[in-house]
Amino acid sequence: MIAEKGRGPRFMRRYYFPIMHKGETQADDVGELFCSAEVAIQYGARVAREIAGDPDCDRDADTVVIVVDAIGAEVARHRVASFLAGEVERCGERRPGGPH
Repeated sequence: MIAEKGRGPRFMRRYYFPIMHKGETQADDVGELFCSAEVAIQYGARVAREIAGDPDCDRDADTVVIVVDAIGAEVARHRVASFLAGEVERCGERRPGGPH
């Protein structure tokens, strides 16, 4: 729990970021703590952006960064190739523009 000035306590929740690449999943057994799903989604987008920015990135590999909450519910998907086009899937729907 974190106290923010003038806002009261905020509870940190753990989110996981498994990565699918060429049909195989690289599990995230550690995860990260965030104060909201939105912040976790932004972090997942940053991971996808970093992968996309790698000059050795295979853009045809259908690499996906998945954001999963502590109970195992999928919160968002960031397809590296789609992310380059400015799209993000969230809870099964596409959103143009993605997080900035």
